[in-house]
Amino acid sequence: MDFKKLYKELVRRNVFRAIVAYLAVSWVIIEAASTLLPTFGAPEFLLKGLIYLLGIGLIFWTGFSWIYDLTPEGLQKTSNETVSAENRQFDNRRLNAVIVGSGLAALLVLLAGSFWAGSRWSSTDKPQHYRIAVLPFEDRSDNAEFGYLTEGLAEDVISELANSKRLSVISSKSSFQYKDTDKSIEKISKELDADVVLVGNYAITNEEIDVKVEVIGARDNEILNYAAITGNLSHISDISAHIGVNIYGALEIPESNAPKTIGTEAKYVNAEAFKFNALGKSAMRDHTGQELEEITRYFKAAIEVDSTYADPYIGMAEALIFDVNRGYISSAEASGRIKEYALKAEMLNPGSGQVSCIMGIIHSFDYDYKGAVPYFEIALEKSPNYTLTYQWYAFALEILGDFEKAVELQKKASILDPLDNFNEVYLALNYIFQGKLDLAQQLVDNKLALNPDHGETLWLKAVLLSEKGMYEEAYDLLVKRELGLESGFISGYVFARLGQEERAKRVLDNMLSRSYVPPSQIAILLCGLGEYEAALNKVEEAFLLHDQWIGWVLFSSMTDPIKTDPRFRSLLQQMNNIKQNTRDGSGPVPI
Repeated sequence: MDFKKLYKELVRRNVFRAIVAYLAVSWVIIEAASTLLPTFGAPEFLLKGLIYLLGIGLIFWTGFSWIYDLTPEGLQKTSNETVSAENRQFDNRRLNAVIVGSGLAALLVLLAGSFWAGSRWSSTDKPQHYRIAVLPFEDRSDNAEFGYLTEGLAEDVISELANSKRLSVISSKSSFQYKDTDKSIEKISKELDADVVLVGNYAITNEEIDVKVEVIGARDNEILNYAAITGNLSHISDISAHIGVNIYGALEIPESNAPKTIGTEAKYVNAEAFKFNALGKSAMRDHTGQELEEITRYFKAAIEVDSTYADPYIGMAEALIFDVNRGYISSAEASGRIKEYALKAEMLNPGSGQVSCIMGIIHSFDYDYKGAVPYFEIALEKSPNYTLTYQWYAFALEILGDFEKAVELQKKASILDPLDNFNEVYLALNYIFQGKLDLAQQLVDNKLALNPDHGETLWLKAVLLSEKGMYEEAYDLLVKRELGLESGFISGYVFARLGQEERAKRVLDNMLSRSYVPPSQIAILLCGLGEYEAALNKVEEAFLLHDQWIGWVLFSSMTDPIKTDPRFRSLLQQMNNIKQNTRDGSGPVPI
């Protein structure tokens, strides 16, 4: 091929100019589309599709420009003979005009888009979504009897904001760690990664409460709002609602975005019932192993004083769920009681996201993890700041094998409750169950670097070492830190793997002497002892009791010796049948 001749022919037919003109026009179109499409919420693939379409169009345009010329008489097929000087000048002027005009148009579109984007950025200096920490209130009363309001009033404000989609409300378990602290607001907000902090104080005289609150911007320590609210103790929840209104006003969030509970009519709560509920919340938050009755007696007292008060019913359900999660009672024993309290709370406060979450947990207790998912989705929509939803939804997804989304939910739980180490424990367990031991190791080491004496994280490190087969190292850690040496199933498993059978059996006896121990834990210890038939019996018992620790049996390498047994496979099949047959998949059962 004579490339020199081809080049001359391309020049004669103005193909090169036509291509440049096409590219210039395409540039204008792409610049305009990249500005306008996102404004109207168009999906990303539309812009990509447009670029691909223009790229394909260039091929056809090149062929078109070879075949046709733009003449004073219009489009005409290119002659094989040399065109006249008049036609060539006309064609060149038109193409030059297209190129220059398109370039100027693209430049104008680019400048306009930049100006528009800049104006948007400047108008949104304040974040549209805020992280807020509500600190315990300062008690300025002379009467110690009202000390429960220090946490109780702040907890009620957190409950008011729990349904907000414009706020991430940091859990009381994290923010209340700053009770009576000397730390500055700047340091507290940094540790909690909060944009806004609410501080307040109260004084009580003859059943009248005087509350003063400040909404403080964390970035510049600026007081965004100050309010003084007075009222009777029986109107304490109404005062919390007013504080919520002040927060929304301070952050310039439109009232249309406020949860329905904020700014509604006055709410009357029996002061004594409020007191007992606040004490129950405090006992559950500070739980260090006491019996369930020591926690729930406050909620029961609140219900006895005022049976129309919804919060203590939620408190009772949460306390029972907590004990199931810690392995103190079986889910089979707790499920009916939890549902009873949840339905009562729903009747008193219809449409509660907390109740939707609890109903999802009840389905999880029944091994109906697929049926639990719609309830958890509803709970996230209604109450996006309820940490329990993220934790239990993640657990259900782990059992269903969706570890990726479970990790995402666990990370969100950590955002809402950044100082609760259990969230990190659950996330590390997720990685262990996936076999991603390096990620689990990194997470555990990071936590121990911040708090070398945290018991649950140390225990988790022993679990991780056991999963790696590093039994000597796990043993040294357990003994040095005295972690469940007499009754912990991980300690018993490690003892057994190191040949200390008598010590392992002593741990087993101590576990069996308790009123309830999750059968899954006993099955793991028995696997360490090599008593696989007995271990399978305990797995069957776990299945019948709907033991929530069965995830360990399913995913831990400690139970690998029994996973190929036909009895184990039969139980796994039955679990799958439960998940598929107890629900039709059409949506949550009406509460």
